Amino acid sequence: MKNISIVDVAKRAGVSVTTVSRVINNVDYPIASKTRERVLKAIDELQYTPNSAAQGLKRKFSNIIGLIVRDISDSYFGEIANGVTNRASQLGYLSFVCNTGRNPEDELKYHDILWKHRVKGIIMAGGGLDQPNYKRKLENQLVRHAKYGLKIVSLAPQGIEIPYVKINDFKAGKKITEYMIERGHTKIGFIGGPEKVFTSIERLEGFKSALGDAGIKYDKKYIGTSDFSQKGGYEACNLLISKIKDLTAICCANDNIAIGAMSAIREHGFSIPKDISIISIGDMKEARYTNPSLTTLQIPHYEMGQMAVDAITQWKDKVEVTLNTSILERDSVRVIDH
Repeated sequence: MKNISIVDVAKRAGVSVTTVSRVINNVDYPIASKTRERVLKAIDELQYTPNSAAQGLKRKFSNIIGLIVRDISDSYFGEIANGVTNRASQLGYLSFVCNTGRNPEDELKYHDILWKHRVKGIIMAGGGLDQPNYKRKLENQLVRHAKYGLKIVSLAPQGIEIPYVKINDFKAGKKITEYMIERGHTKIGFIGGPEKVFTSIERLEGFKSALGDAGIKYDKKYIGTSDFSQKGGYEACNLLISKIKDLTAICCANDNIAIGAMSAIREHGFSIPKDISIISIGDMKEARYTNPSLTTLQIPHYEMGQMAVDAITQWKDKVEVTLNTSILERDSVRVIDH
């Protein structure tokens, strides 16, 4: 295969080599946005490796592991980061935590930055997006990583084939719904995360599957969407309660959503779990201190982070690990006697 040069990129983009260089190095020089986009598109299509990175390829991998998270202030990602950083330190590795602020473009940008620093591996903590452009760019990153031996492990579904250490999100959504159904609930709402995130998609599909197995008709009006935050859960639950008057239970895609939803339920004058029961996925530290304490599906975040480090530094076989989960019964769900 022909080595792609900066000249090839310039020809593909229809610009000068100098312009390509300025875009690559992000120099303080006025470049039209459309021109910049053409150059970046050419780099992406040709999978061009800038010289600085190519020179770095001659060196051995560093003792650095990169962790890409969506929101480091979120306990979900914080516990994963603890597992990654502690295990990496035990093994003599340095770990970088890259916080994207839930911006998909920043996530892809960090792949480039970490790759250029010749990290030993990259751990992706957030779920992928069901968007063709994002998936194509991520697949290009994976091809490049594999070509040069950089290891990558995902802790959430990405919608593409990728090494992973994760839970089964479909089964997680199904398990919490079955828990509600087994306790007599049939008027069950669901508040998920962003519609295009594969974690959200799979957990919602699990919810639908549990309803179908129980002979309960799926009704879209019982579904709310959030951004995996407490604020988002609060707002989504407000809408749900306003339009569904016979709701007896709500399944939430994560603990943050559930905590926000609990506030909304109380503001509407309802009691938990007497009037509306609630369950979620995650077992964040905050979940045990809500009032009432939140019943939730436990995810081993810390262990997940540790295992991802081991997968990068010690395992040679293909990494495909699905971790077990269990429901922690607390006080937010009641049994309905028919």
